[in-house]
Amino acid sequence: MITNLIGFKKMKMFYLNRVEDESGISGTGRVAQGFIFDNGKVAVTWLSEHPSVTVYDSIGEVRAIHGHGGKTEVIMEPDYKRAYNEVASFVSNFNLLENMIERLPIDSQAGKLIKENK
Repeated sequence: MITNLIGFKKMKMFYLNRVEDESGISGTGRVAQGFIFDNGKVAVTWLSEHPSVTVYDSIGEVRAIHGHGGKTEVIMEPDYKRAYNEVASFVSNFNLLENMIERLPIDSQAGKLIKENK
């Protein structure tokens, strides 16, 4: 099966950080974890004695219901694997000599040295 990657979004992870517990039920700090799926739907599970999972239509809906006027923050988890792969791809395709030749003025001393020793 071939998938059309145009408009592809990578699933994202996040957590809810409660700064102030209005209800006195869930406490403060990291109170829930969630995923934003490629289609925008969101799943949230609570990190409590009675964990449940709820699916929402969007991250905006999660903020509207659980944000408590800014007392609970949605914190996106960094995607370290993606960042590593982007850096690794850049490094493996990077050619210092070519970059220097492209960027240094031809008549500069550095440009002349590079051309002589190429």
